Amino acid sequence: MFLRTALRSLSLTALVTTTVLPGCASKPAAPAETPAPGGEDPAAAAVRDADPATVEALKAAIAGPQRSAENRARDQYRHPLETLLFFGLKKDMTVVELWPGGGGWFTEILAPTLRDSGKLIVTNFDTSGPPDAYQTRSGNKFKEKLAGAPEVYDKVEVVTVTDPSALVLAPENSVDLVVTFRNTHGWVEDGIDAAIYGAAFKALKPGGVLGVEAHRAKPQPVDDPKKIAATGYLPEDWVVARIESFGFKLQARSEINANPKDTKDYEKGVWTLPPSFELGDKDRDKYAAIGESDRMTLKFVKP
Repeated sequence: MFLRTALRSLSLTALVTTTVLPGCASKPAAPAETPAPGGEDPAAAAVRDADPATVEALKAAIAGPQRSAENRARDQYRHPLETLLFFGLKKDMTVVELWPGGGGWFTEILAPTLRDSGKLIVTNFDTSGPPDAYQTRSGNKFKEKLAGAPEVYDKVEVVTVTDPSALVLAPENSVDLVVTFRNTHGWVEDGIDAAIYGAAFKALKPGGVLGVEAHRAKPQPVDDPKKIAATGYLPEDWVVARIESFGFKLQARSEINANPKDTKDYEKGVWTLPPSFELGDKDRDKYAAIGESDRMTLKFVKP
């Protein structure tokens, strides 16, 4: 399972012993700010009310030369400005990005935004393993990315993950915002989500925010979360209940990254859709027309 998941989702780390994850019973999610029918989404409100200097810095980073045309083309699905402002990003914050992967899609935006007056901490895979191992290759790709543009990434602090159970992201109660994008399913499948979210909880200041974007499954009973997570998707209410079990409280939900075209029933799971196109040319136009996955976008607070 470890290798299979690593090859498709950028969500594993080295030297993990998979453990059996206790089921987290589905239950009604905690009251939170949600988009009202026909009303304003909380992400839109966050953009409207955002710190102007942060908006300016974010827009400059999103339009910056450090981003490839390929990455910019995905903005229509990932909504970086709206998503990061919904999470409450300000340019003078200390921010942790969990599991950015070798490509560092959001790192390209966060690093220049925070470079002058904030701080960005990122995790990376241990690269001391076999050269052909996924973790080694992905970790080296990310290291090379940071080293290749010191004018953008020279102030990024890297935490190398060798054992999630011993993960320390930053001094306790020192971080303003922790973000993770499309990683939760992999952590659940490998039984390491408790360790990772626990480390995030310790690092955050009281009142600090955990921002989570994840592929959203259809509502369903969750008897075996690992089995559902193997598709790349997880039910939103289950994710909320699971993360709240580590001490967080849900503050708001946004539909900014929703995609109602996503039927969530594909042969190769979420990786059937772009950008992965796991089936290659088979029905490629069909999946391209669907676009990227339907995603929950959740804002939690450390009390």
